[in-house]
Amino acid sequence: MRKRSFYLDKPASMWAKWENGLPLGNGRLGAMVMGKVEEETIVINEESLWYGPPRDRRNKDSLKYLEEIRRLLMAGEAEEAAFLQKAAFMSTPKYNNPYQEAAELRLCFRKHKGKTEAYRRMLDLDRAVAEVSYSMDGSSYRREHLVSADYNVLAVRLTTENPEGITLCAGINRKPFEEYSGKLPGRSGGYGIPAVANWGQAGAGGVYYLTAASATALTMEGRPAAVEVIGDSLYIKGAGEITIYLTALTDFAERLECIREEKDYVPGELCGGCPEGMAEKAAEVLAEAARAGFQRIQERHEAWFSSMYGRFSLEFGGKPVPSDKMPMDKILEEIRGGCEDYADDMMVFMTDYARYLMISSSACCRLPANLQGIWNGSFEPPWQSQFTVNINLNMNYWFVPKVGLRECEKPFHELVQRMRKNGRETARQIYGCGGFCAHHNTNLWACTDIEGVFDFSPFWVMGAAWLCLQLYDNYLYHQDREMLVREILPVMREAIAFFEDYLYEAPDGTLLTGPVVSPENTYETKQGQRAALCMAPTMDVFILRQLIADYQEGLEAAGQTREEELERLAGRLPAIPFTEDGRIREWYEDVAETEPGHRHISHLFGLHPGKAVRTDTPALFEAAGRTLDYRLAHGGGHTGWSKAWICCFMARLRRGEGVRQNLLEMLQRCIQDNLLDVHPPFQIDGNFGIPEAVLECVAQCHGKETELLPWKRQGNGPAGRNHYGYGLGGG
Repeated sequence: MRKRSFYLDKPASMWAKWENGLPLGNGRLGAMVMGKVEEETIVINEESLWYGPPRDRRNKDSLKYLEEIRRLLMAGEAEEAAFLQKAAFMSTPKYNNPYQEAAELRLCFRKHKGKTEAYRRMLDLDRAVAEVSYSMDGSSYRREHLVSADYNVLAVRLTTENPEGITLCAGINRKPFEEYSGKLPGRSGGYGIPAVANWGQAGAGGVYYLTAASATALTMEGRPAAVEVIGDSLYIKGAGEITIYLTALTDFAERLECIREEKDYVPGELCGGCPEGMAEKAAEVLAEAARAGFQRIQERHEAWFSSMYGRFSLEFGGKPVPSDKMPMDKILEEIRGGCEDYADDMMVFMTDYARYLMISSSACCRLPANLQGIWNGSFEPPWQSQFTVNINLNMNYWFVPKVGLRECEKPFHELVQRMRKNGRETARQIYGCGGFCAHHNTNLWACTDIEGVFDFSPFWVMGAAWLCLQLYDNYLYHQDREMLVREILPVMREAIAFFEDYLYEAPDGTLLTGPVVSPENTYETKQGQRAALCMAPTMDVFILRQLIADYQEGLEAAGQTREEELERLAGRLPAIPFTEDGRIREWYEDVAETEPGHRHISHLFGLHPGKAVRTDTPALFEAAGRTLDYRLAHGGGHTGWSKAWICCFMARLRRGEGVRQNLLEMLQRCIQDNLLDVHPPFQIDGNFGIPEAVLECVAQCHGKETELLPWKRQGNGPAGRNHYGYGLGGG
């Protein structure tokens, strides 16, 4: 396995956006290292720091208007139906609250304005360590950064050969929402360590949060140096080595436990606006880290990380990416200029980077990777940096079992399980149905309600069904029968139960979903009406058929009896429709696409990640190819995640050169200098979609058979059976 790291030869500019940093994380705690010289800013995140409390936002008038909206849609009155749906179904209030930045750690350096030479900002993927090094006025400086899972701290070690040492002022801020800051609150006599903190509550009824930092220092001669707390900053003068430890906490776990037990949450005694237990926990974390020291923390961190990252390797041969000799921005500049010398290895490099990002944002934590993984430098991020389940969260986790990261699946599974309780109420109150359902966005509270104001995205009820398919795919990989019986089959059955009540019987006896949307796309009827709201879009049919088929297959694997009534239900779903020119049609009705190059390609769900479109279904397979070609000819794939999905389609269509070409285009148009995907703006799903496409070019599953594909390869997969029922062997 090739060693993987990359570097940039300049710091992020003074006004650079936070997403230009180098990402570090342990699943719970995230950091973005900007690498500025005179005044560094490291953006800090804690996975559960979202604004606001759990809320019931369900529109109490929805159910009474459901049948009228269906009648209007069946009568061709799409615009009238959509207008009524806006009032009757949009939630009250309409939006979920956002995931937010926890804090910024600011490191201000005294007498540090000289000319910088030999600057390097490097991210080592094999060790999960970021380093900043440079020379100034003849002296060298080095900063090492890591986020430890064992100690739950960001640890930053700063060293220099300058005989005057480093004079540093370190503080924590949360502009503009700084409620409290100062010495770590709590005991009047302190905790026996120099520590500062920033704390408060994320909105009325929201989580309490606290970000705290402490430090140790050595003189140039190696003796302990003084660390003072001045105001709300750590102050260190003339040290040869400084180590800063930072942790961030919320009371989300305690709140979650009360929700599970249906108890009211009481935060306990507040000390200056902070639950006293939280401050004590932070003090314990920081003190334990200081006792261990940077070296011990680093050793344990690298062992923890490599235990997951080292399970998988893949090589395609060809010229290696020269990331140890050339800055990554220069490498990407060459690729953007048409260079393909190391294109194959760059595909594997991005696969390794995705594995790094997944471990950093989804291992050993309570919440899955959101739209930005775990990293966010905003209080109002795009799309609230939620868990968007009409493609984005799903794409995040497609590749995870294939590269042996089962630990990273756990928060995904737990979120789906928590959605069941809320989804039952959403199903009952909005649609008058049993079972459970979810719409296109959810959050830390596992919300399942309709979210947003735009016609083309909120009214989509397939969220729970699609998430269940991912759970079942994980079972196919691991062959964990106990997990299948205990967790997966019950949640699948409950998702199916919703549709048993929800489906609308058309005059010809066909069962239709609706009112729904084909995610974020719109159409025009032959009467000239434009809308997104519809009945039975093709994606719904693909998802529901696969949900029933997978559930029945799972019953057999568990030694249980298939449910014949579900076979009859699946048989009454609409046939997959085709256009006159032989493409798969996106909508049940024969309507015109208003945006034929749309970023979502939902009607190809059956090709990927679904299982319905294969080489042994030639009519669908050929139609899928035409559908993709048509979408691309009209400008499709213009966003990062959409381009990644197109690569997955290409792989399933056996168009290896198409995968390669589209991945190159993605590198040219959608990948920043720090290798993060830009939608735009930054969205991590594009990063996670790349390895799925690459691995689909290596092997594909057809029922119980696995086909190895002829892309030049060498690889080692995780031990045991994978999704395809085999282990990738070397050679």
